[in-house]
Amino acid sequence: MSNFSIRSIAGVLLWLLSVLPAAATHLVGGELSYKYLDANGSRETPYRYQITARIYLNASTSNLGATSTIGVSSRAAGMPVLTQQSVGYTSMTSISPPAVPGCPVQVPEVVLGIYTVVVELPLVSEGYQAFYAASARNAGITNIQNPTQQSMSLTVDMTPPAIPNTSPVFSTTALNVICVGDTNALLNNAYDADGDRLSYAFVAPNSNGLGSSIAYAPGYSAARPFGSNGYAALDARTGLARYVSQRQGVFLLAIDVSEYRVVNGQEMLLSTVRRDIQIAARVCSVAPNQAPAFSAASLAQQDFTVREGQRLDFNITATDPDLQPLVMTVRSVLLDGAGPIDATVNGQPGAGVPGSINSAVDVTGTGTVTAAFHLTAGCGQARPAPYDVLVTVSDQVCGSKSIAGVFRITVVGDAPLTRVRGDSVRCVQSTGTYTAFGPAFGQYRWTVRGGEVLGPATGRTVQVTWTTSGPGTVAAQGIAPGGCPTVAATQAVTVVPGPIIKGPNVYCRATNSGLHYTVDGPAAAYQWSIDEGTIVSGQGTNSVVVDVVKGASTTLRVEAPNSTQCRTGALRISPDSRCLAFYNVITPNGDGQNDRFVIENIEQYPNATLTIFNRWGRPIYQSTNYRNTYDGENNVPGVYYYFCQLPDGTRYKGWFELVR
Repeated sequence: MSNFSIRSIAGVLLWLLSVLPAAATHLVGGELSYKYLDANGSRETPYRYQITARIYLNASTSNLGATSTIGVSSRAAGMPVLTQQSVGYTSMTSISPPAVPGCPVQVPEVVLGIYTVVVELPLVSEGYQAFYAASARNAGITNIQNPTQQSMSLTVDMTPPAIPNTSPVFSTTALNVICVGDTNALLNNAYDADGDRLSYAFVAPNSNGLGSSIAYAPGYSAARPFGSNGYAALDARTGLARYVSQRQGVFLLAIDVSEYRVVNGQEMLLSTVRRDIQIAARVCSVAPNQAPAFSAASLAQQDFTVREGQRLDFNITATDPDLQPLVMTVRSVLLDGAGPIDATVNGQPGAGVPGSINSAVDVTGTGTVTAAFHLTAGCGQARPAPYDVLVTVSDQVCGSKSIAGVFRITVVGDAPLTRVRGDSVRCVQSTGTYTAFGPAFGQYRWTVRGGEVLGPATGRTVQVTWTTSGPGTVAAQGIAPGGCPTVAATQAVTVVPGPIIKGPNVYCRATNSGLHYTVDGPAAAYQWSIDEGTIVSGQGTNSVVVDVVKGASTTLRVEAPNSTQCRTGALRISPDSRCLAFYNVITPNGDGQNDRFVIENIEQYPNATLTIFNRWGRPIYQSTNYRNTYDGENNVPGVYYYFCQLPDGTRYKGWFELVR
């Protein structure tokens, strides 16, 4: 809904209120919402939720709602109150109607107060219910008895901590205006950040305590909020409402939006938000005016489906029989401005913050207005619930009339792989074959925990060498034509260890020989091998001596031919990055080789000091934080001596030759 429409609605409502007797009342409507935060509260009340109340207030009263009381009850038997807090407003926004040329009516203000509080709650497996209750409603509401003596009670059900959730948030204001005798289409749509399925229903507003409905005036009810000659219908899927009132007045309604999620294969009700709204019915007789209308082509298809990575384009057109100036407002969370979603209206991405329900684009025209909606669905954007695109069109004249519609976009991903088939038990250092089953894709993506894929990891079948004993997994995703990966299919694998090799898995460059390794078991019948090194002695026994190629990383393997389970054990041996190695020659000739005096791994020791002496013991170079920078400077060729001390006091000394 455009700013003009919001302000005009608020203005007409308050104009109707202003002609009624003044009273110490101010509550016009509103709703609650919540978001699960974390479990970082106190020991007794660890679960933190953020609760927000949006309360519409009559600004002409002296009480502007400086504070509001928000409470939370347990949904266990008896519904005991867990906390109740007085909350100051986070923001108080004036909704001021703009001056419309030719319209003599000046209207007072309404304000929207936002109240936010973080509560800490104990574990309640049944969940919670947040509530707001205050007195009293604004005077002059047509369809309820004594409105100034009836309070406004709002609720939202909250899921327990085991089901983290954010409740739906309404996309439009709780104030609307309709023309007497006309069929009026208005939006009561909400956005759910979790992508849960939403369902809308009219209910009776609460008053004088939770669970207590308001007292309707004779001839009115929740099903007949405009009386016996009126009409109210609500699309349960979209929240698009149609109203007809045959009399002028202000009418109170309430709408529940319930969210459903599939949990363990079954759809369950998570949360219900109750919203109080007011509808101002006025006589639109300032000047003859006909309402705009959507084109037949626009209404022919209002539900769209697009795959991740694919493009969707459609046009929304409205015309005005009186050829008046029009404003079409297209509102959707997809219009996230500079955010990650590629969606535009007439090339404009909106000015909203990513994830905001207030992201919108206005399109103007005279007599006719068209919005070209574009979406390229991104990877990860698929979800069960559709994304709603809310459209309102208003003619910009005194006695303005509006129309509204909801266009729905369901983003789907490609059908996922059904399973990965291969051995579920493998020996460490063995290789297994794994195949993805399900829909065929041109390319696959494999990820492994506890092993390594051998060769390309893009085909339907891969080979995996299991390198680490314990629980492992192999997972496959199909890559759709648009480049988006599907949901992964996984296979759990238990990697069983073979003979366990005991001995050092790291070595210093200076001590790369004479390394000792053993396995438990009888002394004979073991076969050893090493990639980068030599078995010096002990072949055929359970204890060997090994030389490793200096500076190399290698794998030592042992095979026990008589083992009844996994015969092969392995140990990865690597240079120790904490060990220092001092090079004994430098040739500073600019060829990039041995141009500086290098101490391997010296970067592991900040503030290590290095002093270099000539053959007569005179210091010629000193650094308190050496970083392999000494290049011989202007010293003559010959033998030099070094002294290096680490911050912990460890000392090294030796010599190197400078060659020019």
